[in-house]
Amino acid sequence: MFFKKKNKENFLDFIPIAKVNYKQNEDLESISLLIPRFRSEFMLKYFVPSNKSKYINANLDKFGSYAFISVDGQKSILKICEDMKEHFGEEVEPVYERVSKFFGHLYRYKLIDFVK
Repeated sequence: MFFKKKNKENFLDFIPIAKVNYKQNEDLESISLLIPRFRSEFMLKYFVPSNKSKYINANLDKFGSYAFISVDGQKSILKICEDMKEHFGEEVEPVYERVSKFFGHLYRYKLIDFVK
């Protein structure tokens, strides 16, 4: 009665949805996330100089780039991990911990959202 079990869900079953766009870098192996400087149009209009970009670029390595490009709103984190393991082999190990932490950081900074 006092100690109810919480319904814990497996993080690997979540489906990520991207909230920001990205651009391909010149090396064609990595991407840069385009993070808006401000979310409000008013702030963008009056606080960002005209010669500055509206976005902050966050460069990802080849593993993060592959994981973020794989986010399509239909693949679960488990499926993305399996695809990465197949594509990179032993180079990406420990894949489940690495990808879970990566998506956790993206969620914390509100760059992705999850569907259960």
